[in-house]
Amino acid sequence: MALDDIFRALDEQADKEIEQILTDARDHAKAIGEEADEQGNVIRQTTADATEKAVRERATRSMNAARLQGKKRVASVKEESVRGAFEAATARLGEMRSESEYPAIFRTLAEEALQGLNGEVEVLVDKADVALAERTVADLGLSAKVKPELKTSGGLAVRTGGGRIMRRNTFEDRLEKAEKLIQAEVAEILFP
Repeated sequence: MALDDIFRALDEQADKEIEQILTDARDHAKAIGEEADEQGNVIRQTTADATEKAVRERATRSMNAARLQGKKRVASVKEESVRGAFEAATARLGEMRSESEYPAIFRTLAEEALQGLNGEVEVLVDKADVALAERTVADLGLSAKVKPELKTSGGLAVRTGGGRIMRRNTFEDRLEKAEKLIQAEVAEILFP
């Protein structure tokens, strides 16, 4: 399933949920309005204008509270949808390891992580990437130790300085950084 299809499916699901929340909020507001009208008729028959005004103020507060609750629910649905979009992207990144471009991507990530490092270096990878990491380190002319100590969908981490310095360059790390930068843009795409 393509990422666009996932986004489209999430968008459709979110639209349905938003419409249901809005319908529920409207029904709730209508019920509150009807209840307020009934109370107003009874009060008008027996009390002065001041009592009627108090009931209307109460109805307005109730309707505003219902609207606010509806808006909070919509915001929650939107937030869940955005989070779902990033979870779907994470799942898609997990499939990258089987793509023909993955060795080149891995090499680029390794070059970035290893750039400027001297001394004893350890390359931490997922056990699925051990052989690729060993080839990449050899191709780069380094004598780093490759250790399968990382659980990741792809990429690596580099440890040096006796374990004091750690550079992470995994798919998850990069997506997390991107998420902070583009979260609002994703929300705009999902909810134009």
